[in-house]
This record gives sequence, C-alpha cells and structure tokens, in this order.
Amino acid sequence: MKYNTRTTLRFILLVITTLNTHLVSAQSSIIDTERNFHRIDSVFHVFSDFMFDVKKGNIDMKILRANVTIGSKFKKNLFRLTGVFNQNELNNNRIFKNFSYQIRYNRLHKSHNSVFLFIQNGEDFRTFMDQRFLFGGGYRAHLFRENSQYFDVATGLMYEYERYPAYNFQGEDYDTSSAKRTRFTFNIFSTLSLAKNIKSHTTIYSQFNTKKLNDYRLFLNQNFRFIINKNFSTFLRFYINEPSVKYVKKIKFNSDLIMGFSLNI
Repeated sequence: MKYNTRTTLRFILLVITTLNTHLVSAQSSIIDTERNFHRIDSVFHVFSDFMFDVKKGNIDMKILRANVTIGSKFKKNLFRLTGVFNQNELNNNRIFKNFSYQIRYNRLHKSHNSVFLFIQNGEDFRTFMDQRFLFGGGYRAHLFRENSQYFDVATGLMYEYERYPAYNFQGEDYDTSSAKRTRFTFNIFSTLSLAKNIKSHTTIYSQFNTKKLNDYRLFLNQNFRFIINKNFSTFLRFYINEPSVKYVKKIKFNSDLIMGFSLNI
C-alpha cells in the first residue's frame, strides 16, 4: 500500500510539472515540435499536455489548454503530428481562442542529422493573426552530443501566408489584409549542462524575409533547471516573440516568464 501511495504521488507531481513547464510553448504561432526530435526512437510515441481550469463566483472564468504530439519512427523516417489549442472565457465571453497544427517529416542522415519538411496552419490571438500558413523544409545538423546533452542547428526555406483582421489604432481604422512571403530560417536546439546542478534547454527560431533581410522574426524558448537534490529542483523559463516589422501596428513585444519548482517524493 505504501508503494502504491508513493507511486501515485510521483505521478501527480510529474503531471503538474509537465503542465507548468510545457504549456507555455503552445501560446504562440511557433509550434516547437522539434523539442521531441531526440525522444522518438520507436514506432509510436505520444506527448500530451492538458489543463482545464474553471473559476466560479464574482468572476466566472474558463481556461482550456491542450498540446498533443503523435510521433512515429520507421527506420530512417520520422513522422510527427502536433496540435495546439488554447481558449480563455471570462463571464461567458470568449477572450481568445487559438488553434494550430503542424505535420513534420524528418529523413535521418548520418546518424542524428536529418532533412525535414513541414506544413503548419493556424491562428494566433497574441500577434493578431487570423491565419498563418507555413510550408517549408531544410536540413538539421547535429554538432555535439554527449549522453543526454546535444547542440543542433537547422537551416532552410519556408513559404509564409498571413491574414490579419480589421482593427483600430490611434483613432484610425485598418481593413483586413494578407501577405505572402518567403523566409530563410536558421534555428538552434540544445540541451546542455551548464554546471553540475544546472541544466539548460534552448530553442531558437529565426526567420528572415528573403527580399528584405531586416524583416525578421525571432522566437526564443529558454528553460533553466536548478537541481537541488534528487527530489527537488527549481526552474526559470522565459519565452520571447519579437518581429522586427509590425504588420499590425498595435502589436507589442510578446514575452512570458515562468518560475516554479518540481518535487519528486
């Protein structure tokens, strides 16, 4: 009975930690599917985060967040399908709703290197996009690997279609609009031990307009974990979404900062 209780507590704490440290990455037009690249080594894997929060009283609020990745590896072929859904309601009025999905294929080459293709479609409330459709591909190169540590870079090209809603900014009305672009991409993925008890997990996506290089998008997802002992650790996670060109004039700098701890009994 004691063993079952300890096992249950560990499972509950693992679920809480997973929700705290992963759901933030689903709150933007970037879908960080590549974070699971080195974790899929068999025919079928599922990575899923889910949170549903209902508050009643003077204020009625509902928060729903879900992130699911299904992955499968056949010899040198890696397939992944990721879906992300976020919705917040306040007093039965929808504050925002985001839904995005990505289909990604990697063909392994020279051990951990790979050629990749992807299709992504969805919406993003925080950056005022009614639709963002992406289609692209490239090459991911493995530069360093030691035990669970690695450092990878990836480069490629992608086609981008974006549709923006009508809005008002400083008393002036702007109609709905859309744009098509081709972007050069350069990305960094790493998991490193900075010290004996400090782990760093980094994802950086940079996207440059091929016709205007000073038009770029920068997405940073950084997580530092400080391991106190085998049962207790703290973490600091921050996310940055910075476009150099504001296609919707009222867009501001987007960032998230999360601090917390993990307890394993």
